[in-house]
Amino acid sequence: MDKKLKFDLQRFADTTIPQELVLKAWAKQAWEAGLHDSFFYKFMGKNARSIIQVKEDLKKGPGTSINIPLLLPLSGAGVWDDNILEGNEEALEYASFDTYLHYIRHGVRLNGLYEEQKTQINMRKDARDALAEWLSTFIDTNIFSVLTGVMPPFVAAGTTAANYQFPISAPSSDRVIYGGSATSEATVAAADTFSADLIGKAKRLATANENTAIRPINVNGKNTYVMVIDPFQARDLRNDTKWLEAQKHANIRGEDNPIFSGAMGMYDGVVIHEHNRVPRTATGASNAKVGHALFLGAQAVVFAEGNAPKWVEKKFDYENKWGVSCGRMFGLQKSQFKYDGTNNTDFGVINVLTSSVDD
Repeated sequence: MDKKLKFDLQRFADTTIPQELVLKAWAKQAWEAGLHDSFFYKFMGKNARSIIQVKEDLKKGPGTSINIPLLLPLSGAGVWDDNILEGNEEALEYASFDTYLHYIRHGVRLNGLYEEQKTQINMRKDARDALAEWLSTFIDTNIFSVLTGVMPPFVAAGTTAANYQFPISAPSSDRVIYGGSATSEATVAAADTFSADLIGKAKRLATANENTAIRPINVNGKNTYVMVIDPFQARDLRNDTKWLEAQKHANIRGEDNPIFSGAMGMYDGVVIHEHNRVPRTATGASNAKVGHALFLGAQAVVFAEGNAPKWVEKKFDYENKWGVSCGRMFGLQKSQFKYDGTNNTDFGVINVLTSSVDD
């Protein structure tokens, strides 16, 4: 017996995704793509042993600031043999500072329906990609700025460190070294080039005082530091015979930790990276170009994230034009503490200023 099955097609509706979820998905994709494309992403982590410590305390709650504790090393002598420890313990000592969030947004707008008719490209995807690329540049540039004290190149005319949203301060005087015979940024001359010896000097400065030592990061069971230099400092380093000889035995090619990804090499337990956003300023002797290289240890920067990223699409001019914006609340700050009770000391970074002359 034949049975004819009848379907009421009106009962079967197309599944649609709520527009709010679509916008949230695009916001998340843009943020994650931008963050992952950032040079500093490989140095980020949620614990205090990361070069850039990511704090998520404000992602799910109100507030625009977060207090960051910095654990200082124990300095007590302990007790020997059967001497009494009870009553002779040492208190944990913390320094702290506040990091503030800011709402950063950017957007793009298309010319109109006629302009869109000329191409079959996915405008929404292109907008996401363009905003993600902008975001990665924005994050990298600002991290370099808070670490070096050099203002970002894209700030509006008249903006100073005092009124910039992220805290920009000069390196603490006890955390700066200079190339060659220079004794200050203003005396850096063309001959004061970057060298392997400066890497060792920076490491000795970082570890000389146990009470103010810059803590290393641990990579595959080994204590390691990272140094980031500009392409012209990298050029000079590649001409250094000490560096070249050390690379014959550095053996970092087999390392799979992200810290080593894209590295130039390693010297004296310091992984060297080259990056074109390391600030270069005409602030040396006779306006010589100065490269602001960075020697980095644990908790050099705090990266605080606020609530979820936001993606907004909007139509203008009787729906002829389409635009989109993407924004996120986050904060950046160099870690500092007042070891002497008065003056700030950079907690996890040493600035290395050398000649960075053009070819």
